[in-house]
This record gives sequence, C-alpha cells and structure tokens, in this order.
Amino acid sequence: MHLAVVGTGLIGGSFARAARARGLFARFTGIDPDPASARRARELGVVDALADSVPADADAVLLAAPGHRIAPWVVRLAGHSGIVFDTGSVKGAILQEVARRLPAVPARFVPCHPVAGSEENGPDAADAGLFERAEVILTPTADTDPAAVERVTAWWQAVGARVCTMSAAEHDRVLALTSHLPHLVAFAYLQLVEDEHRPHTAGGFRDFTRIGASDARIWSSILRLNREAVLGALDDLEEQLRRARSLIETADDATLQAYLREAARRRGELWERPLAANRPPRERSLDPDSRPEAAPTGDDAPTGDEGEGP
Repeated sequence: MHLAVVGTGLIGGSFARAARARGLFARFTGIDPDPASARRARELGVVDALADSVPADADAVLLAAPGHRIAPWVVRLAGHSGIVFDTGSVKGAILQEVARRLPAVPARFVPCHPVAGSEENGPDAADAGLFERAEVILTPTADTDPAAVERVTAWWQAVGARVCTMSAAEHDRVLALTSHLPHLVAFAYLQLVEDEHRPHTAGGFRDFTRIGASDARIWSSILRLNREAVLGALDDLEEQLRRARSLIETADDATLQAYLREAARRRGELWERPLAANRPPRERSLDPDSRPEAAPTGDDAPTGDEGEGP
C-alpha cells in the first residue's frame, strides 16, 4: 500500500509516522511546496520519497493542506484511483467549492477533520502519538463511497483516534463554537494587552491567551471559510457579554454569583463526561487548530500543508 502525503508538517507528518508504526502502508511519498520542509521530512524518515505531484500508483492520498487549498487538490485528483481524505478544519466551504467546480463531489473523497494538534509545526514536530484518543470527524456526502468511508475510518482508528460522523453543516456549527470562537476571542483580547501588563500576568493569563499565538494565515483562512457559523456564535457571545455587563452594572451580587456558578457547573460537567476526546492525553495541545499552515503560493495553486494543515 502506498500513501501520498500532501503537506509534510505536523498533521501530515504525524499521520505518516503513526501509519508507518502500525504498518498501514508500505511506502510514503511526500508532496510539499516548501523544499526545506520536504527535504527535512525525508531526512527524518517521515516519508520515503518526494514528488512534485501525487503518484498515479498511490492507494491513498492525505490532503494535510491549508483549508482554502483543499478544494483545488480534490478537483485536481478527481480522476485519481486512490482514496483521498483531508484534514481541513472547515468542511462546508470545501465541499461547496468542489461541487461548484465538478459535476459531483468525487466518490472516493472522504472529508475529515482530526481534532488534534499542537503549537509546534514542521516535520520535526511530527508525532506518531498525536491522534491517540483524539476525535476525528468525518463529513461524507451522499456521493461518498461507503467503502472509502470504511477504509478511512479504519485508518484513523488504527492510529488511535475515535471516529464520528456528522454533516458538514453540523461540523462547522459545532466547531465555530468550540474552536473558532475561542480563538477569535483570544485574538481580540490580546489587542488590549501592552508591554506594561506583562509583569502582572500569571497562569490564568497564559492559559487564556495561549491560542492567541496561533498562526495568522491559518486563522484568517478558517474564519473566512466558516464565516456564517462564526458570526452566529459571535452574536451569541455578545449577548452573554451584555448580560454579564448588566449584572456588574446593577451590582446584583446574588445573580452575578449564580451566573458564575452556572459557568463553573457547565465546565465541570463537560470535563467529567466519560469521553476520551474530553481528556487530552498530553499538555502540549488542548486545541486542534493551533497548527500552522503553509503560506499561500497563488490563489488557486494546490499547495501542501506546511507547510501544515483547521
């Protein structure tokens, strides 16, 4: 079995390492627009060979590319015989773009989003254990071949992930709240922080702002691709902020305490539920979408992931 990895950074490289360790594929070919990243991936043994395009004999193609680069790759590979699966953090916009450019979404394309990541990036950060106990969300369409979905599900499960399936619309709505909105809040909050504040920060500040250091190229792409769902989540947050402001302004201590206790109750209840995905196995990352992506190399040019691949 031959796996082609488009994007040899954190996500693509981690899957390649995990798949190699578990014997899922015998050969690994890397495709990456960054020559230095590509060479490093080969030096480290993340991939066995490098190529400028996806080999015709690849049995599977992993698109660990920036979200706005995935649709061009899917279109380019529409006639490829291998199973194609991706790691994009937004699904609806990708599928809509593919459907706009092709008569139908290719049956052997399985849209995926591994909810795992790290602030680290590049082939050196590739970790065979990255997907252990992580959630991977599949968003197949009515055109997707069930056999392809079954194979991709088995590959993700083999590298330790818990796989679930939902519609692209539901995925984008849920991730807007659980991932995209928290990043946006961190980005906005950090606009207020100046050098004079730094000596007065502690653990809470670091915890809250960690994701604010995420790569701007990833997040401008994610926020644009998931615009409607993010704006909807932002409307809901603004309503909650207005409510909190009102409680502070009216000095209604009992109601304010009840509001804060409800937040603590929700946080505790969510974290105590017996879902593996709610208990991250390593402190290196609590969020999947902090991983850096490649700088764009042209409006429609299919590019690799780091390269890296919301």
